Amino acid sequence: MPHCILEYTDNIKDKPSWNQVFKELHKILVDTGEWIESDIKSRAIKHSEFYIGDGNPNQAFVTLNLQILNGRSDELKESVSKDALEILCNHFKSTIKSLQTSITVQISDIHTPSYSRKMSYSS
Repeated sequence: MPHCILEYTDNIKDKPSWNQVFKELHKILVDTGEWIESDIKSRAIKHSEFYIGDGNPNQAFVTLNLQILNGRSDELKESVSKDALEILCNHFKSTIKSLQTSITVQISDIHTPSYSRKMSYSS
């Protein structure tokens, strides 16, 4: 925990290094002191089937959903969200310039009592 789920349309113009994007996102999370890097899980999901607004093909989106266990302050979430948005905007500059683009960050609280997980460690 947390989970960083980045979704984007396949018409984006940039070809970011996903490892670099995730490295930067992980850093802002670790720098809060709330999480350790080994607990953060990130993935990018490309959408080839999408419809935005009126269907104009010159529209794109990049959206990041950061799922965290509940209990963190609104101030912390706001700060992480703004920092994450800045990272995304830096990695999608060409898309922002050439397409009508929506870049969003949402932080979602996971209900702790209903969250289950099993961890295993190999040597």
